[in-house]
Amino acid sequence: MKAEINLRIAGLLENPEIEAIRVDVRTAFSVYRDEREKEVSTQRKAFEALGPDQVDEVGEPLRFTYAPDEEDAKNDEFHKSFKAREKVWRDAIALEQKDNYEKKKGFVTELDTLIKEEENIGKAFNTFNTLSEQWKEVGNVPGDQHTALNDEWHRLRDSFFYNINIYKQLADNDLKVNLKLKEALIERAKTLVEVTDLKEKEMLARSLQKQWLDIGPTPRDTYEEIGDLFFGLTRSALDKVKSHYDSLREGYKANFDAKQVIINTLRDILTRDLETPEVFTPAAEEVKALQQEWKTVGFAGRADDQKAWADFRGLCDSFFEKRNVAFADIRKEQKDNRDRKRELIKEATELGSSTDWKEASHQLIQLQKQWKDVGPAGREDQRLWREFRKVCDKFFKGKKNHFAEQDKAYEGNLKAKQVLIKEIEAYTLTGKHEDDLGALKVFSTRWNESGHVPRREFDKVVDRYRAALDVKYDALGANRSERSVDAYKQRAESLVTGAGSEQMAQKEERALRDKINRLQTHINQFENNMGFFTGKGAESMLADFQKKIDKEHREIEEIKRKLQMLRNARQKAETVEPSES
Repeated sequence: MKAEINLRIAGLLENPEIEAIRVDVRTAFSVYRDEREKEVSTQRKAFEALGPDQVDEVGEPLRFTYAPDEEDAKNDEFHKSFKAREKVWRDAIALEQKDNYEKKKGFVTELDTLIKEEENIGKAFNTFNTLSEQWKEVGNVPGDQHTALNDEWHRLRDSFFYNINIYKQLADNDLKVNLKLKEALIERAKTLVEVTDLKEKEMLARSLQKQWLDIGPTPRDTYEEIGDLFFGLTRSALDKVKSHYDSLREGYKANFDAKQVIINTLRDILTRDLETPEVFTPAAEEVKALQQEWKTVGFAGRADDQKAWADFRGLCDSFFEKRNVAFADIRKEQKDNRDRKRELIKEATELGSSTDWKEASHQLIQLQKQWKDVGPAGREDQRLWREFRKVCDKFFKGKKNHFAEQDKAYEGNLKAKQVLIKEIEAYTLTGKHEDDLGALKVFSTRWNESGHVPRREFDKVVDRYRAALDVKYDALGANRSERSVDAYKQRAESLVTGAGSEQMAQKEERALRDKINRLQTHINQFENNMGFFTGKGAESMLADFQKKIDKEHREIEEIKRKLQMLRNARQKAETVEPSES
């Protein structure tokens, strides 16, 4: 920071016009002093942290001494150079003003001599006009001598018109004209009390005074009277303006003091251990609150307000530069997260137009899981989430509408199955086992060929169908396992179609495998228990265990056939365009 300020000062000092750069250079030196004070504070704290018992080589107590660096030496050199140049400039200005004073003082002397000694009217006027032109061309004089010198010049100028012989011959008419003009100015001066705008009041009063001085003399008997009246009116107006500005200056001082309190508070914040985002976040809120408070404090005068603002802005810039460094890693992480979320939106958008409902649904769900794993993306996080959700919602709404239309198409299949169930319920067995068994199998074939039904009706219509067939098979005495496997075909085909079919099929497969494991556990327990029964009377119990084992084996075989049937149905579904009921 100090090196940057020195570079700024070096650039300014390259300008040979000291008057053009002096305000900016002084401001830069002030900011540099603040930075140096921070380093002094830091070194002092480090020295005090070593303890109060530090001594030098001869045992004398050590006192804190600031150790300046290369930038400090460079800044001191710049300051020395600037002060020297500024002094030269000030001395030149003072010398010029002093010279101007001597010139104008000489003009006053010449005019006084002209009034007292010159009797040639033409020469007197020529000399007077020359002196007047020379007076106007000469620049400013020292401020503490301006009023007295200016008043003396105007007094002598008026005396010139009174005392010169030409005035005796020509002035009577001019004096009357001047009197009328000055009387008109007095009337205008009386209206100053009605002017409420102080800036306008000041400008008008000074303008009237200038016009008064430009008009010239009036008859001697009215000179003092109208002059006192006119200047009484204008000075009264200017006194009110001055009183207002004095009041403003008092307000400026109060505002400047208030701004210094804010600046000191900001300096205190910067002395804290500001290293991590966790520390910077509450500190940043304090700084922002100080910035808002600054806006409520009024103007502190041109010079003081500019200096206070430069100090305050420099401290704010220093704080936020430190915060930017502390938040750099977080912003990089948030940027990476934004980029990743934009990629997920792009992938979701590409999937959104797919009609492969099964695969696209699976991939979109995976993208949603990935989205949850991606961290925050800063200010754009909510906007990106709304964009991503909009793409997903659009796809799943389209999917829902698609299968709603599909369910409408399945209504006819439902009616056909309901008619078939009524036929099964109404079928009367002929007593010929093979014929009746064949008829029931035809019913099953027709059932399978009648197509899918809306998922909401699936369980109810299948339960009714199975119940109707079970009645007929029970009457025939057919094998329960054969019936169960034969009836499972419709369930297997239903599980691999429609929305969420893959998840349902996987769940069904896990349930069947779990049941096989349970049955195998039962068989192992039965076989283990059989080892405990020996001798007479054990045959019947062993035979009972064997029956249970055989029953569990038959059920395992039945489940295996169902698993094979489910695998076949899934493979078949994968070869055609997926659909959901």
